[in-house]
Amino acid sequence: MRWTAVSDIFERIAQWSDKHSPQTLFARALIIIVVPMLLLQALSAWWFYSQRGDNVTNRLAILLVRDLRLLISLRSDFPDDEHRQWILRRSAQDLLLFVSFRKGIVRPFKEPEYFDIVAREVQGALNADLKRPFFLDNNIGGGQLLIEIQLSDGDVMDVLVPHVRLTFGSSFAYVLAQLGLASVLFGLAIWFMRRELVPIEHLGVAADALGKGRDVPDFAFSGGTREVRNAATAFHTMRIRLRRSIQQRTEMLAGVSHDLRTPLTRMKLSLALLPDSPETRELADDVDDMQRMIEGYLAFARGEGDEDPVMSDLSEILEDVAAGARHGSATLEVTWKGDMNVELRPIAIKRCLTNIVSNAQRYASEIRIEAVRGRTAVEIAVDDNGPGIPPESYEDVFRPFFRLDQSRNAATGGVGLGLSIARDVARSHGGEVTLAPSPLGGLRVTVRIPL
Repeated sequence: MRWTAVSDIFERIAQWSDKHSPQTLFARALIIIVVPMLLLQALSAWWFYSQRGDNVTNRLAILLVRDLRLLISLRSDFPDDEHRQWILRRSAQDLLLFVSFRKGIVRPFKEPEYFDIVAREVQGALNADLKRPFFLDNNIGGGQLLIEIQLSDGDVMDVLVPHVRLTFGSSFAYVLAQLGLASVLFGLAIWFMRRELVPIEHLGVAADALGKGRDVPDFAFSGGTREVRNAATAFHTMRIRLRRSIQQRTEMLAGVSHDLRTPLTRMKLSLALLPDSPETRELADDVDDMQRMIEGYLAFARGEGDEDPVMSDLSEILEDVAAGARHGSATLEVTWKGDMNVELRPIAIKRCLTNIVSNAQRYASEIRIEAVRGRTAVEIAVDDNGPGIPPESYEDVFRPFFRLDQSRNAATGGVGLGLSIARDVARSHGGEVTLAPSPLGGLRVTVRIPL
């Protein structure tokens, strides 16, 4: 039970991370590299300042107090003016302490608002080792610290201590070195990551082109990781198998076409030689139905055929489809918005749209075709004012040889393959055909072709 709760927590964290993190592999991989490096540098900087920095400053503060005790002892042992001047001179030259003596009393100690690590360590060392009244001021500027110490003879020793005596080096240099090293490492990480992801991007482009029915040239990855090379090899093998499967299907259907049309032709000749009767006319109608079904099935199975995708003007295809449909009784209107130059198989797309418009023409008196180019696809909507199709049957009508007897009369000549062929053509381009109620009151058929 406990492990289940922990697993649920990690699952929620993973879902939140997936939702709020970047969606590209490059950005996520970069975060995986950058975040640990930033944390490592932050921890190292914290350790450097809190451990090494504090320890070194504490040692330097202790050494400072020992030097101050030495100066106090020298001042007590040699109180004359000549030795006093020698103490002041040698302390400045050898100890880097600027000392002066005056009569008076040390000011009472009061901790300032800004009390840095140097002043804190010096105060601790003075309290622990000096055993004399003192005053500390770390706000005098000039990179110095002022220490006032009460002497036994009533004098006050003022000491100016440069910060270089109490620090171990420039923090700016350390930060600059860290930033420089981080920049170099980040640059190398980005370069290596980009180099590793380029083959994956090429593989994605090739897969997208294959899904849209476009030609994918042979490619091979000599570099990159073993997993990427294996994926490229598998994709290349899949593409060859798909092409071989389509070729075999086309060759098989060519044989089927020849084998079935020959006996049908003989049956027609035999029926023509028989005397006219209700039975022969019924048999001739059955033969015609069989021929239409075979032709429709061959058109459905042939799909896109061997046609290659080319850059085509979709508006011209729409006008050709409309021109062929205007011979009927229905009124037809064609409009489009945006650039209609699209890479597609023009004959297959024309077949797709012709089937859709022909279906609408059988049952409607008004048809409207509208094409709109979006950011990622072109959508072609065919609306009619016919009886429409029940929503629960939207998917059924795409099944081969399926007909809705309630609204699709078999006497009209349809064999139930029009929408099946249309969807097959759209999917061969990586698109889709969907159905919905039309604003005209009938059916809306939308063909989506990705760019």
